[in-house]
Amino acid sequence: MPSKSLIQSSLLLIYIIIACTTFLTSLPSVVAPVYEPACNSTCYQLEWIVGHWRSEFSGKVFWPTVPTMTFGEDLKIMEAPLARSANVQFLNFSARAWSHSTKDHFHDEWGFVTVDPTGNATLMTSGNNGFTTYEVGHVSHNKLVLTLKDIGRISFSRDLPVEDLRRTFIRHDDRFLEQVIEMRTATHPKIGYLEHTRVVYTKQDS
Repeated sequence: MPSKSLIQSSLLLIYIIIACTTFLTSLPSVVAPVYEPACNSTCYQLEWIVGHWRSEFSGKVFWPTVPTMTFGEDLKIMEAPLARSANVQFLNFSARAWSHSTKDHFHDEWGFVTVDPTGNATLMTSGNNGFTTYEVGHVSHNKLVLTLKDIGRISFSRDLPVEDLRRTFIRHDDRFLEQVIEMRTATHPKIGYLEHTRVVYTKQDS
């Protein structure tokens, strides 16, 4: 006949097993990890464009009144802190371009880009050429198309008299991003757009 101590030990072990089983069955089912995008809120729709992109010499400038030029550009689109007062998630946008042949500085742009739950995107930029742009459009799979909604200039700016602009970003794969800018000025063209710049960036590690 089992001893009293052995019976007590067996009962204790059974109690522990029952308690552990009850605890484990009360836990939620184990599921595959949920993917958390780098961008908060609805900005996950722009996650494909987030990062550091650079082109040393693939950029081309085209316009009827200027010679075709080759340029390089450094583009950074990074997550910005969420402004709780507005509750809108923005991405920081910055671009710096230079002449490939002379290394002379072309222009800088700084701004913010965001998107709403339906895919409507907005880009606001300010450049060291003396004007600011407000562009709106739509984001789809690996593509963002924006058109000029409004433009502001400082009184002594000497930029081209831009009347309309269309900016397109296309990510071809994990390594390459392309940007095409088409525009219309007071003199060219009469209707529609002419391609002004085209550049293909390579994704940088940092």
